[in-house]
Amino acid sequence: MAGVRPTQIIICILMFAILLVSGGVNAAHRAMLFNQNAYDRVLEMWPDFVETTNNQARGADDPGSRGLIMTSPLREHLGQLLREQPTPEQYGDGFIKLVEEHYAPSGISTFATRLNTAEQITAYYYLLRRDGRLPLRLAYSNDLARQAISSAASAGLYEYSGVLWNTIEKNPWLWLHGMSSEGEWDAPNRGCMGDDLPAKPGVDVTEVKEIIEICPSFDEAAVQSLMRGVRSGWRFAGVHAVGSHAIRIFVQKLEEFMAANPKMLTLDYVRNSRHGFAHGTLTGAVPDVVESMVKYNLYLPINVRRSLAIEPQNIMQNYGEPGWKFLAPIKTLIDTGVNVVGEGLIGTATPETYFDIWDVHVNREISEGTDENRMPMEKYGDGIVYLPEEGVDRVVALKLFTRRSAEFLYAESKVGTLEVGKYADFIVTDKPYLSGPDTEIRDNKVVLTITADDIRYQDPDYQPVVSTR
Repeated sequence: MAGVRPTQIIICILMFAILLVSGGVNAAHRAMLFNQNAYDRVLEMWPDFVETTNNQARGADDPGSRGLIMTSPLREHLGQLLREQPTPEQYGDGFIKLVEEHYAPSGISTFATRLNTAEQITAYYYLLRRDGRLPLRLAYSNDLARQAISSAASAGLYEYSGVLWNTIEKNPWLWLHGMSSEGEWDAPNRGCMGDDLPAKPGVDVTEVKEIIEICPSFDEAAVQSLMRGVRSGWRFAGVHAVGSHAIRIFVQKLEEFMAANPKMLTLDYVRNSRHGFAHGTLTGAVPDVVESMVKYNLYLPINVRRSLAIEPQNIMQNYGEPGWKFLAPIKTLIDTGVNVVGEGLIGTATPETYFDIWDVHVNREISEGTDENRMPMEKYGDGIVYLPEEGVDRVVALKLFTRRSAEFLYAESKVGTLEVGKYADFIVTDKPYLSGPDTEIRDNKVVLTITADDIRYQDPDYQPVVSTR
């Protein structure tokens, strides 16, 4: 964009590392009931629904027979099964509108997400054939938990399909970057802590450790599929690992597979796979877990806003004082060599979205009673500050969502920084991000988003001066 004199250019692409939106599982306390006609219709399309429901809804007695659906991936899955699916053109044009109205104004030019239906993937490839591009660059994984696929078929899906994950060099707009299964590995809001974090005195240990905490169940077809995939050379991408013990379990299985298949799963192969997880809200810097993450080059996306919004109550209620050191300690994890990745959970993105997210990374402040999607308080100092010593400086916060995210998406050769040979995707901000008080980070916004030499968004009040020289 020669001749444009912006107020401030961030010399990096904004990367949205993980886009995972789901309801939380909380034993059997929240549910949706449906009538026999709907139940029969579901069984026609999803023959092993009862088995799958029982696997998902732990802590409930025979939920399949009662027609009980937890607030979990199953609820959204049913919505996809029962509603009429759009045509590829309708879905594709809807995706373009979504990007134009929300993602581009937020400065997002590349992001990663799970895809829940075959129709979504078909629509993206339809856009590639029709337009030769997508409205932004997309790394995706297929989500087992929400596919209309039987448990028997899903168990061997990755093992028998072969390792298909690739990089941005093969397709600059759309690439498969690994496996995902929403909520199968541990719970999205209540992680697997094991002995790392005991229940506090006076609470029901069984309630905390067997119902609230959810660790991988290797009897579940989706978990079997993930493990067979890892054994066959696939990578984890976007699988929940909210607690430290969930990562320890993954490493234990990984090491078993490496011992059983040493010619393929060498240390170099595993490190190059860059296995990664999602959320990480209670992943503390436990020494053996940190050592394993560094050894095997594991990547840990952490959603700090989500951590500060949902986990303090959990810590106070179930764990007490020892739990605080597990609350998204990103500075400690980075200092110990862990590949922390910035994760942004976006409900409705705005031009201010990422400045609000970076504010939380730097200042560790969030308004009392907020949920994980709401913006922080309007006035600095009105919220609650959690573990201020775990705040990072603004440059580190930026890099977590750019360079480090690009590495996690297997895209660092083309995006993540502005360098010769990379795509010139960038944003312009209305204030200098790299200077000023930390308390004013949130008082910034995107005024221009450039992707592939196209202006994807321009604030109507932003009128750059173009030089004719």
